[in-house]
Amino acid sequence: MPEQVPTSPAETRRAWLRRGLAALPALLASCVASPTAALGWSARKTRAQWEYHNRFLASGARLRFRSHSAHGRPFTSGMEYVYRTHKRDPRIGYAVKNLATGRYLAEFQADKLFVGGSMPKPAVAAVLLEKRRGNLTRDEFQHIVHACDQSINASWFQLLARVNQADERAFEWKYNLPNVEIINNWQSPRFYAEFYERCVNYRLDYGCELLLEAMRRDQYGLGRWVMPASITYIGGKTGNYGEWDHESLFFYHRGTPYAIVLYTRGHFAPGNQLGCMMGGLFREYCA
Repeated sequence: MPEQVPTSPAETRRAWLRRGLAALPALLASCVASPTAALGWSARKTRAQWEYHNRFLASGARLRFRSHSAHGRPFTSGMEYVYRTHKRDPRIGYAVKNLATGRYLAEFQADKLFVGGSMPKPAVAAVLLEKRRGNLTRDEFQHIVHACDQSINASWFQLLARVNQADERAFEWKYNLPNVEIINNWQSPRFYAEFYERCVNYRLDYGCELLLEAMRRDQYGLGRWVMPASITYIGGKTGNYGEWDHESLFFYHRGTPYAIVLYTRGHFAPGNQLGCMMGGLFREYCA
């Protein structure tokens, strides 16, 4: 029989503390179980729309632009060449997900972390909505709109000032999202594909309809320009800062919801490379 090594009280306490810290995320998640978890999709959507009308609109805040369809411009042979040439470029990462089935249709470096630029603005808004259980002031709701539609940094900073890393971690644990640094601005393509899945399927307890409608009014991005004009429900977020350029979209195509998320670094996109990549990923995996 092997000899047993005595354990000191201090070692026992340290081991107990390590086990407790390791179990903390699951414990917190169980304590904040989502009230929408047991509801079907229609019931979740109805709940989110009630919140949109009775909290967001009732506050006096308003969306500023109309939502718009994809533009349907031709996807040229030159754009196809750019896509095929850079599909495995080490400077990029992407994820294409069927949001109805939850299946990833394509992924490349999907868990790699990138400096997000303006990408985390909708997710920061979602963290604040969760923290306040959807009860925001008119100005706070309006900051969410400004951060999503024209990516206004001043509004982003106002949202950031109201949340902390504990709020971020609780949000990620509750909704089983990848553990990235939303506030410190490091995300992965998989994180945003999962975040869009929670929004489109109304799995967040607070703010889904507002976030979706605000992102449908995003004024930037190149991907929607070369996607079919028949796509009328489409939204997303872009981000750029220094060497980092990113684009992401959620949309319905022939009745099925999808997400395409593309992150790049190393000055990958001085021209229309983002549009070429987004259009190519759509045509290969969603069309």
